[in-house]
Amino acid sequence: MKLVKPNWVTHDGYPIFSIDIHPDGKRFATGGQGGDSGRVVIWNMEPVVSETAELDSNVPKMLCQLDNHLACVNCVRWSNSGLLASGGVDKLIMIWRLSGSGGSSIFGGKASVETWRCIATLRSHEADVLDLAWAPHSPWLASASVDNSVIVWDASKFPAVVAVLKGHTGFVKGITWDPVGKYLASQSDDKTLRVWRTTDWTEAALISEPFDECGGTTHVLRLSWSPDGQYLVSAHAMNGGGPTAQIIERDGWTQDKDFVGHRKAVTCVSSLHERLYGKPLVQGGCMVMEAPELLNLKQPASNQSSQVSVPSIPPVTNTATTPVKGPINKQIETRTSDGKRRITPMFIPPPADTTDTNITGTPTFTSKVQTKSSIVIEKRNDVVAPNVTSSVKPATVDTPGSSLTLKRKEQTTPRIHHSSPSKKPKFVSDRNTGQMLLPPLKPSSSLSQQAGHYAVTVTNSQGLAHLQVFKGTDSEPTWDIYLGYSAVALAASPAVIALGLEDGSLHTFHPAKGCRPAPPLAPPAPLAKVHAVGNAVMVISSCGAVRVWEIGNTCRMIVSTSAAHLAVPGTSLLSCTLYNGMPHVAFTNARAYIYHKDMGTWLLIGDSQDPVWRWSSFNVLSTSGNRAPRGPLSSLQEGLLRTAGNTLPNPRLPHSAPSVVSYLEQQLLASKALGSAQEYVHWLMALVSFLLTQDGLEKRLRLILDDLLGPSHTSASKSVWDPVILGNKKHKLLGDVLAVVGGHLRWQRLYLEYSEQLTTLKNQIN
Repeated sequence: MKLVKPNWVTHDGYPIFSIDIHPDGKRFATGGQGGDSGRVVIWNMEPVVSETAELDSNVPKMLCQLDNHLACVNCVRWSNSGLLASGGVDKLIMIWRLSGSGGSSIFGGKASVETWRCIATLRSHEADVLDLAWAPHSPWLASASVDNSVIVWDASKFPAVVAVLKGHTGFVKGITWDPVGKYLASQSDDKTLRVWRTTDWTEAALISEPFDECGGTTHVLRLSWSPDGQYLVSAHAMNGGGPTAQIIERDGWTQDKDFVGHRKAVTCVSSLHERLYGKPLVQGGCMVMEAPELLNLKQPASNQSSQVSVPSIPPVTNTATTPVKGPINKQIETRTSDGKRRITPMFIPPPADTTDTNITGTPTFTSKVQTKSSIVIEKRNDVVAPNVTSSVKPATVDTPGSSLTLKRKEQTTPRIHHSSPSKKPKFVSDRNTGQMLLPPLKPSSSLSQQAGHYAVTVTNSQGLAHLQVFKGTDSEPTWDIYLGYSAVALAASPAVIALGLEDGSLHTFHPAKGCRPAPPLAPPAPLAKVHAVGNAVMVISSCGAVRVWEIGNTCRMIVSTSAAHLAVPGTSLLSCTLYNGMPHVAFTNARAYIYHKDMGTWLLIGDSQDPVWRWSSFNVLSTSGNRAPRGPLSSLQEGLLRTAGNTLPNPRLPHSAPSVVSYLEQQLLASKALGSAQEYVHWLMALVSFLLTQDGLEKRLRLILDDLLGPSHTSASKSVWDPVILGNKKHKLLGDVLAVVGGHLRWQRLYLEYSEQLTTLKNQIN
């Protein structure tokens, strides 16, 4: 390991508090104090790693100096896409992007080789910003502040806030994402370390024991995950009165290991690089023929390759900055009829500002900027009349040699026209705008999903969609692909990736292999929702059409129906999912449905606008012990209740018992239709428990017991009665129900009657 301390990396004698290296390794940024403001400086990495470049005066060292912060800069961080975030004492977070034009230095500042522009200023913090962290594979930026909060920002649409995490009671001095983006960890002066889930932004773990003896003596507490995500290492812990860095295991959040050796408090932890060795540029350059028969195939293959034309891929050139051209160094001199000279000035176009410059490529620097121009005067013998305006056109002389050369160039050089279409191809059904029941999806700057062990990201740029798939904590994509239209929807599962494009097509890919299991699908209208579970993909079109495909070795359609009659005008989709291959949908009008394939229709499983349904659900769910287990039915109905709000309908129901029984029976049948065994058992017990507390409902109770008991003797016909429901044996369920019945003395005769019959049937079977 070599320790290099370049003496030219300085803020003119003022302190530097943060440093971060660009993902491409060609630049690094420093943040700290400037003369009378906060300062961010972007440096060239080449003079650091190469002594030859350091001694070369033509290689610039400082690329750009940014003195826009009002106070000291505490942290600078690069994103994977090359954006730079800086946060400081002025409570501000500034997002910087490389621009293609020159002239970014402020008045009185140093001249810049590169131009970086502030594209967003984030202002929600109420005190100093101490730390920043970009999510590894998601468009999120997290910030920690002295105001005891952590804010997660949406980098795809700054300054939108995704979540504000409140729980710390002291200054939050460090934050870090785990490598797969599942957790966000924060450490504070309140002697706690908290781990937050990114799925719902709730607290996953609270760790305080290793920090009980610590004091708030450090400026920052920057913790870090290991590259494999297995360990989280904290800053400033204590063990036996000595400073340590605590090691926290991801599995169970145990804290039985630590790093010992520091004499002072640990302020910063940083993991090693995720990749130690790079991949070779060319693979297979030296290969040995292992099978003799391959020699016989080599010659015919070479003959065929000479006849088959292979499409060539034009080379891609990545340039970080476009050098600003100086004035055009050619002018035209003519003479008037009275002998006076006339010099015609040439138009100098302003430099174009290229804001979408590819900043991940190798930067090209030069110290010979065209600030001066040597004017070349073209003398002409033409005589023009004085004070007469005339357009001067260059004279062209056609010679046999020049015309022949021109013709050869036209014949051999293909004409390549780089143009972008003025209009994107519209979906064929866009002309029927009156049939759009649901709002179609629109492109966003980026999309991301987790597909098992793979992280899937899509970036839209210049009308193209760039799909990248990362495995685990890898920084390089396992595979990627460009598609010709912007992406509007992304759904992923461990078995399939579904990507909807702006032209209305749906593309499917295998997450691990990157291959297509089927050609692009064409739903009947623009996409309103895309969802994937297992190897099933559901698409809901804006016209209300619902399609579910099974994507695998053989692709087939599972469901083809329409929800147009369910979508009331003015409503939108609240949620949609798949369970056992069947679509579930909920709308903003507080109604939820499931499609039943055997019945060929939609089933209403929840309506929070129905006063009877809402009163019954309130009476049942407010009773202690009636909370349903987590399942597809409860998930859909929770969303409906949140949409309807906490107010109860008027008037109140005068006789609620029959309504509650009807509600419980609907819940029981809905669980059966969904195939949710756990929820079915819960609502069965809830229905029986309610019937036992009511008078005049013994017949309803006996119907349930008779269905669970079945035929009274084994020789009876069993063609209608099924002994199993949703994987549960009915006799086992009957035993559980009778245990509840036996707890009520008023029903002891009913209990003895059915328990004796159940015992007799079991003895006959055995």
